[in-house]
Amino acid sequence: MESAVWELGKRRVVIECPTSLGASIEQIQGFSPLRSWLQKLHADIEVRRVTIQSVDTFNSGSIGFVKLSSDAHFNGTRIPGVVFLRGPSTAVLLILRTQEGGRVPSRLDGGYAVMVEQPRVAAGEALLELPAGMDDGVCTAVKEVMEETGIAIEEGDLVELGAAYPSPGACDEMVTLYACEKAVTSDELERVRGRLGGCRSEGELITVRLVRISDLWQTTDMKTLAALCLWDRLQLI
Repeated sequence: MESAVWELGKRRVVIECPTSLGASIEQIQGFSPLRSWLQKLHADIEVRRVTIQSVDTFNSGSIGFVKLSSDAHFNGTRIPGVVFLRGPSTAVLLILRTQEGGRVPSRLDGGYAVMVEQPRVAAGEALLELPAGMDDGVCTAVKEVMEETGIAIEEGDLVELGAAYPSPGACDEMVTLYACEKAVTSDELERVRGRLGGCRSEGELITVRLVRISDLWQTTDMKTLAALCLWDRLQLI
């Protein structure tokens, strides 16, 4: 077991990492979601000790996910302290509307949401989701839309809808949601439908699907439902 003591402002936290996990204490300390999580803890939540339970790495060798248990207290009372760390992410509600003969489409035209269908082991099935990805410090939303759908958008086209924790009972992930509306021709729309996307070498088996905005509420993807509600509200302002 390796250990280190972190001094984070007034906080003093002991980090423990079993050598059997294949990650050094230095690598764990360099995992930015861990430091961010500890730094954002409110004053009434005290974490005295953290024990790393599992570490998953990407093909590049960098740490992608960490599961830990913590000695956590809320106003002096011990509380459950198991946390799955993965860091923040972004998701984009990309809406395509057709334009013909130079006519600019309006919101009354409805339109299609660009969704990605991919197998999700945790859900036990392939799901329709918004294009999304882990926030790596660059304009993740623009990058992920291109990688997963092949559609180019500009950072200035994005409207931030809000941010939320999808599963705060155990995970630190906060998803920032964006909307982007794009006018396309009918031919461009058809070229998007059924397109293969994602990084195959990383196991992303993505097929692009177009879903009418009026049917989008039927999805089981929480990101989509939240973005749809926030986007609908934006139309009323």
